[in-house]
Amino acid sequence: MNKRIMLTLIFAVLMIAISGCFEGDDTPVTVPEYVEPSVENLILLKDIPLGFEYLGAIPTTIDDIKDKYADVAGIVDVAEGIYMYSDGTNVYMIAVECEDEASADNFVYQYKQSFPQLRSETRFVEESFNGHFATRIKNYTTFNGDVERYTYVWNSGKFVFIVEGNTDDYSLTRMIAEATGQ
Repeated sequence: MNKRIMLTLIFAVLMIAISGCFEGDDTPVTVPEYVEPSVENLILLKDIPLGFEYLGAIPTTIDDIKDKYADVAGIVDVAEGIYMYSDGTNVYMIAVECEDEASADNFVYQYKQSFPQLRSETRFVEESFNGHFATRIKNYTTFNGDVERYTYVWNSGKFVFIVEGNTDDYSLTRMIAEATGQ
């Protein structure tokens, strides 16, 4: 009987000792405070693609965006940034904050509706990156003849992103679009 009591006591002491080994650290864990994204922050890429340089923000107003892209209700804030590729190509990134996701969806829809269909080719191509779809829009500028230009447009929640450049190489605009992480 003494042997059984002794084994029980040893077992109890071991359990107490082991439980102390697995106790957590009493240091409080600091959880970063959630910061609502802003259009000013969204045009600043964390990881700028190789060959690009951020040149700065361009003063832009809600009326500017309504005039150039889509005159819709629900736009709250806008920002525009410019990136330059090593060959001198400028790529513009526009972030538009809307009241809600429905307003952002409507902005993208109305912007796409502003383009007439092309006669012999497809103007809109849906592409996938960063876990969502974006629309690549083919447009032509008549400066020095007909030259192709490409724009990417999509929304992520209540934010709309437009990326366009002065190049006929859509891969450069796509690089900036992908770098948004949105």
